[in-house]
Amino acid sequence: MNQNQKLETRNQKWRLSGAFWFLVSSFWFCLFFACNRTNIDRAEWQAMPANEKTFYVRTLLGHEKAKEAKGGNDRVFKQDAEDYVKRIDDAYARGDRRNVDTIFEEMGTHR
Repeated sequence: MNQNQKLETRNQKWRLSGAFWFLVSSFWFCLFFACNRTNIDRAEWQAMPANEKTFYVRTLLGHEKAKEAKGGNDRVFKQDAEDYVKRIDDAYARGDRRNVDTIFEEMGTHR
């Protein structure tokens, strides 16, 4: 193998390695933003259709179940997602201005 072939092989490996690490870092970047929790405020909540509200509350319930599985949750959420949606709607109807997550966390009963 002559010098030019060695140089070309090394350049190909570097390009492949660079592309690989770019893909890996892009994957983690996307995963971070996909899994990042969002806080929904009163205006956003009231503009959401009922099925999206229920889906959002289900994600909150899933988060609480994960905390419980890890042993770090002192609250229990036993109701259906639809019940929590109604209670959040009722809180906003009474004039509550806090975000959905804060209202929801107070709905859990202590162990």
